[in-house]
Amino acid sequence: MADRILSNQKGLALLITVTTLSLLVALTVQFHKTTWHKFLVSHNYKVKNQLHAAAVSGVNIGAAVLEADGKAADADTLLDQWAVFSEEDFTGMFSSASLELHVTDLSGKMQVNSLVPKAGGGDKNDENPAEVLQDALVALMLSGGFPIEDEEEAQAIVDALVDWVDEDDRESGQGAESSYYQSLDRPYSCRNGPIQYIEELLLVKGITPELFYGKEEEGGLINFLTVYGDDGKININTAQPLLVQSLDGAITKEILEAFKEYREDTDKEEELSSVSWYTNVDGWPGDIVLNEKIIAVQSSYFQVESIGFLDSRTRRLVVDLQRTEGGDVVVLRKSVK
Repeated sequence: MADRILSNQKGLALLITVTTLSLLVALTVQFHKTTWHKFLVSHNYKVKNQLHAAAVSGVNIGAAVLEADGKAADADTLLDQWAVFSEEDFTGMFSSASLELHVTDLSGKMQVNSLVPKAGGGDKNDENPAEVLQDALVALMLSGGFPIEDEEEAQAIVDALVDWVDEDDRESGQGAESSYYQSLDRPYSCRNGPIQYIEELLLVKGITPELFYGKEEEGGLINFLTVYGDDGKININTAQPLLVQSLDGAITKEILEAFKEYREDTDKEEELSSVSWYTNVDGWPGDIVLNEKIIAVQSSYFQVESIGFLDSRTRRLVVDLQRTEGGDVVVLRKSVK
């Protein structure tokens, strides 16, 4: 009898021991999970702040250089410090994170809101700058790098753009006003005012995602158009060669290559402050004269893309900036990705 009681007590003690150990293991596992979760949350928060700080620093660097450059130089070119940030090595600037910085001159693009003639503007005997830009956009879309079949399709898209921006409800040429957009499966109204975001072009009749974004290495309209600016001028020092070529149909690939080499020559940097510098390019025909109402050598609008890197994580800031006549830089738009 005593042996049975003793045996039962040993079994009970073993059961209690196993149960206690099981509880301790469970508590240990739960404690580890809770602690690990808190560690991950803390680590992610730290990394997020480090990445954000790196990206913000990049934007501040870009803005500071643009401001200094605007106060010191008479022209904006691809030889400026802001234009070669993508080649800079920012290693060592931060204890752990790294930085990649790109600055794009938005004034080197065509102002989409300037495709509409200004009310009461210009001499009747002079060619309207808006019409010159419209012709240039048609030529650009027919250059071979866009999914456009013929001149009629290109002209229809330009007409639709003009109707989207102008304030009236009269269709121009092959354009479209609210009556067209309201008839769609998902109806919406024509803006009849300045475009505010470049992505808004996707709402315009005829502009497909393929035309807007491009495909593979071929650029889309997003690479050539901007919503900023109202003077219609394109900085020929920074504009993409294809856009420059669209300004005059007589510009051949050979002339364009010489033009590109000239503006990237450090020995010619001072000459780029003259709006007619291109006439000094070797082989430039004397009968090709770019309309000075739509070209410039100074810029007011820029986009800074700053990317912070840490391990496999990134933080991307894209900021649109305006540089005022006094050289000060102000933020127009910011997006975080």
